[in-house]
Amino acid sequence: MRSLIKIGLLSIVLAGAMATSALAQVRNETVRFPRGTSGTTVEDSITGNESVRYSIGVSAGQTMDVQLDTDNPSNYFNITAPGASEALFNGSISGNGTSFVVPSSGNYIIDVYLMRNAARRGETADYDLNLYVENSQGRAAAPTTPRQVSPPQNGTADQLDTCQMPRFCAGEASAEFGVRPQDITVNAAFQSGNRYVTQGYFDRDGESTFFNCWFALDGSFDSLN
Repeated sequence: MRSLIKIGLLSIVLAGAMATSALAQVRNETVRFPRGTSGTTVEDSITGNESVRYSIGVSAGQTMDVQLDTDNPSNYFNITAPGASEALFNGSISGNGTSFVVPSSGNYIIDVYLMRNAARRGETADYDLNLYVENSQGRAAAPTTPRQVSPPQNGTADQLDTCQMPRFCAGEASAEFGVRPQDITVNAAFQSGNRYVTQGYFDRDGESTFFNCWFALDGSFDSLN
């Protein structure tokens, strides 16, 4: 009987260890920008419980832009500041793009992952992680308020200023996802790299769907993802 108990306990311990191993498929990468540039795009993929932790060194006062373009709607990223126990930015809540002034110098972690439901199904996400750090040469950080874009006098109706972008985005999302515009929430536009982006979401069947609308610097609509 004692031998059987020992075998049973050993089986439980081994099963727990295997489960922990399956959940801990974390890959660590260090991001370095090409010489003379202020940004880069990382092309990568994850499957199931895999995640990638990208480390990037930045200085206080710089502006960091992060955008995740992915073919899997359950693929998100979090950003954690040096020494912090909680995420500074949570993509599953706030969407797949952000721009913020770096509060303190050090190595920030960008953790790219799949939501639990997609991870359990063994889904794969192919993604581009776009990273920009403005004022990376040590100059004072520029204000984060988006610059107002005025359409040229002879421009088309699709050349918008930043105040018009959220409403335009809601209309595009309504057509794409079959949701009423009044049921869609879209945030103010901000500049991310060499484009403008506005982030939005809607709730349907108990789940939230997040999306981004991209605009060129002249105010013309680019894409929705």
